[in-house]
Amino acid sequence: MEKLKIEDVGAEMDEVEERILDSAMKVFSINGYKGATTIKIASEANVNEITIFRKFNSKENLLKAVIKKNNLETLEKLDSILCKEKDVDTEISVKTLGINLKEFLDDRIDFIIMLMIEGRKRPELNRLYCLFRKKMLEHLRDYFEEQMEQCNIRPVNPDILAQILISFIFQNSVNEKIFEEKVSIDDEKVFEEYTDILMRGVLNLNCKN
Repeated sequence: MEKLKIEDVGAEMDEVEERILDSAMKVFSINGYKGATTIKIASEANVNEITIFRKFNSKENLLKAVIKKNNLETLEKLDSILCKEKDVDTEISVKTLGINLKEFLDDRIDFIIMLMIEGRKRPELNRLYCLFRKKMLEHLRDYFEEQMEQCNIRPVNPDILAQILISFIFQNSVNEKIFEEKVSIDDEKVFEEYTDILMRGVLNLNCKN
């Protein structure tokens, strides 16, 4: 199979192409590349199968276009979230960042799942997933290091703190998408509780004899 080159795909798209790409991403994430037929994608997009081949030539080209579109959008949005000023109270900042990243993952969970599934077979897709994950972890690590330097949080391993936050957010998104398990409270309350636990732990010293 020819190696997938993301940069081969053009940037100009019309409304039908957008609909096909959104539908293809959904079908690819559920069925994988092999199981995602152009018939299924056409049905999801409410177009004729011939329209897919007329606009993209092949399923392989369609996959390239799906990845290029979503990768660019994902990285741009992630940059806008991670690069916001955080000169406010540390707890408020962590809570807000958690909520924003959760919304970000919820909106793109189909794309991320597709990268994870297909990345096991296609190294170029695995690299995209690793790049996306690395960007989140590095930013959070740097943020926690800054907070330690300012004595806002006690000195601990910032990489572990970043992993804890991302793991919690990712697990919530995946559980809701794949297993339809949603916590009984809204995201703001979830991250308020989470931030409190992260900052203060769970050990109740008042109960010690």
